[in-house]
Amino acid sequence: MNVWAAMFKRSSSSFNKKTLLNRLLKNYALILVSLILIGMISISMNTYWQSMGRGKITTQEAVDMIGRSINDKNLQGKMMLNGLTETQDKINNLNRYMDASISDYLNYSYDQQLATGNYLFLPSQVKNFYTTYDNIESVIMVLNNYDGYYLSTLDNKSGDKKSGSPDLNNKFYLAYPITNPVTLEVLGSFYVEFSKKDILDSLVHLTSFDGLSAYVFSNTGYQLLTYTEKVGTSDQLLIKQKMKETSQLPLQTLAETNLVEHLETTSGFDILVTLSNKKILTQVFFELRFLMLGGLTLILLLLYLLYRTFTKYSQQVDTIMESMALVSQGDLNTRINEQTTQFELKELSKGINTMLDNSEQYIADIYKLEIKQQDAHMRALQSQISPHFLYNTLEYIRMYALSEGSEELADVVYAFSTLLRNNTDQAKTTTLEKELSFCEKYVYLYQMRYPDRVAYHFEIDEQLNELVLPKFSIQPLIENYFVHGIDFSRNDNAISVKACLVDGLVDIRIRDNGKGISKHKLNLIQEKLKSTQIELHDSIGLQNVNERLRAYFGPSFSMTIIQNDRKGMSINLSFMLVSQDNKEQNKAKAAREVSQ
Repeated sequence: MNVWAAMFKRSSSSFNKKTLLNRLLKNYALILVSLILIGMISISMNTYWQSMGRGKITTQEAVDMIGRSINDKNLQGKMMLNGLTETQDKINNLNRYMDASISDYLNYSYDQQLATGNYLFLPSQVKNFYTTYDNIESVIMVLNNYDGYYLSTLDNKSGDKKSGSPDLNNKFYLAYPITNPVTLEVLGSFYVEFSKKDILDSLVHLTSFDGLSAYVFSNTGYQLLTYTEKVGTSDQLLIKQKMKETSQLPLQTLAETNLVEHLETTSGFDILVTLSNKKILTQVFFELRFLMLGGLTLILLLLYLLYRTFTKYSQQVDTIMESMALVSQGDLNTRINEQTTQFELKELSKGINTMLDNSEQYIADIYKLEIKQQDAHMRALQSQISPHFLYNTLEYIRMYALSEGSEELADVVYAFSTLLRNNTDQAKTTTLEKELSFCEKYVYLYQMRYPDRVAYHFEIDEQLNELVLPKFSIQPLIENYFVHGIDFSRNDNAISVKACLVDGLVDIRIRDNGKGISKHKLNLIQEKLKSTQIELHDSIGLQNVNERLRAYFGPSFSMTIIQNDRKGMSINLSFMLVSQDNKEQNKAKAAREVSQ
């Protein structure tokens, strides 16, 4: 290690000198190293994309395999249920089994056989299922009109009646409703627990990748199957939490760190397969370890050979350069040692020494003058009034008004400054509390312009203060009133805004006692608001608010406009209070609907 360190130290010291040879050597080494690195990177990227492609195929095959297996099992379960409930006699037979003792039920079965010629004995029927289908673990039947349930297992294939409710946790079961074939009434539920072994074995042998996970959920959100190499990962916890909160799989979040394949079967099952991108990348590094080691070794070997090839020549050049450096520093007695140079460098050394000998007598009389020129570049400063200058000026006016005792003018300046600051703010969203505060100051300025003619009232539930919504969602609706609805010849103009939360729905109502609009125009606006593509050419404010809020809150949003009992207008905004993740999904869905 000391030898290599000393060699690279000398090499680095030599390479740092600004000689043409060292520049050529650096460029040559850089070209060779770059070509090797480009080759390594190209092979690595190709291997990575091939691995990602194989991973994508693996997840698709896993989803298809699980889907086929579940469809087969689902068909088997339906055939078993059909064998037990396809006729009214078989339904009666089930009720009789749950209602009577085993001896009475046996006598009932014999009597039915004599009467109809069909021998229906539930334990024998279920026992035959285990012979017909080799992947059954247990059969459970629950009838609504009876306490307890029927349970058949591999250890007790004939089964018997149990009290209480069946334990379905941690089991791969398919559920079916028991329906009366005549009245179509749902009488209970039929559960078939299937073996997971065939699916798990197929997943184990499906791929060589680590990090493959598979999940199966029933149409009720129950997790039927989980396959993963490590329990308790962040992805598993995320899936469990989202299914519990929203009954929806977090596909978009999982896709950030995994290859994701999702399938909803026709029978209502959700199949999710993920493959960790990190695991694929780890395997790529493992596969390329010899390539990387070989490439690094080749780079070091090339650098060493280049150093050995050029170092002797570089040392001779350095000797000449050092001598020339001493001459440039004023040591005119310096001469190059011609014995340390070879070939063209030896001839060059002789020529330099001769030149120094001939020039030495003249050097003392010559002064080297250096003239430095400086270019002055003047730049014209441009100034512009910034928003902060305006805010500070308005604040000065407000403080001056307060000092002069004009509190009302100070309030007006403060309200106007707040409106100006809100308008120049580039944020796209705000809270409901801030939006209504902004609207309240907007109305306040009108009240100051028309004293004793405008009244207003704003009310908001505390739990909606931090509700996030697009900026300028309510202000245009209030502005419509002051532009089209208010009558300044009256002194009883009034507008109110109330925001409340009712059964999970946010309800925002804007009421006024203005001029109102014609019934024909109101009907036209109401029809247009129901459409996904709004074209209210004379109602730009309504159009803007409706489209922005519908895009932000999704299908749950609605805007209604009616004429109230005061002959003014009432605008009602309603939407579901949802989480931020669902809000983003609603925005994306609304955007797709508008584009269509």
